[in-house]
Amino acid sequence: MKVGIRDGMLPVSFEESFQKAKEIGFDGVEICMGVDYREHLLWQAGGIDKVNSLVEASGIEVSSLSPGGFTAYSFMHPTDSTRTEGIAKLQYLAETCPQLGAKVILVPFFGNGKIEDEHINARRFIDGLKEAAETAEKHDVFLAIESTLSAAQHQQIIDNVGSSAVGVYYDMGNATGFGYDSPSEIRSLGSAITQMHIKDTGGNHAGEGDVDFPAVFDAAHAVGYDSWFVLETPGKDDPVASAAKNLDFVRKNF
Repeated sequence: MKVGIRDGMLPVSFEESFQKAKEIGFDGVEICMGVDYREHLLWQAGGIDKVNSLVEASGIEVSSLSPGGFTAYSFMHPTDSTRTEGIAKLQYLAETCPQLGAKVILVPFFGNGKIEDEHINARRFIDGLKEAAETAEKHDVFLAIESTLSAAQHQQIIDNVGSSAVGVYYDMGNATGFGYDSPSEIRSLGSAITQMHIKDTGGNHAGEGDVDFPAVFDAAHAVGYDSWFVLETPGKDDPVASAAKNLDFVRKNF
């Protein structure tokens, strides 16, 4: 088990985030991109090499890529050119992942890009995910869905797509906040869980909100989960101290 943190959770620039994460004690960093993703270093000439130099200098890893801005380009977007751009974005990241030593791309569906019940079986949605998944398969990379859906609905999407490259990025804080039983969902999804965020409810430090972490961790052990736990936790008044506290919680309790 390795523990990482999203670069946006640290009070430093992207270029400084790897070294700061290393100083706190993390094993890796999840690289995050917003709506203006082309401004990110990964889309700049020589950017991948620059990121790798930051990784090498820090001595930690890239746990995953998180294109948060994908919600503005999702598979159900009514404008074909925007939808196509979203698919191309995921395909580019699938090609980029191996160059960074990473295997997981978080594919978020929130806000205007959330997955509605009727989307689960919609051809436009499934075909878009299939197209992106074909590229991910070629590069041995996973597209990990994070959304407001239940475990059963996520499993239905995975079954509809039929690709070994599609899984779930499970966030027990979100799931608990949505009213789902996180431990039961983890046991139900099993190997379909590609990666997990660590988050509690209400903006609390891990273990201080409503998430039943003992049961969550028991369930993770039961299904043989051995991938990354990536902190997506609020920084409070002292983001570095909060990150260290949450990291310590995971290491002591998992």
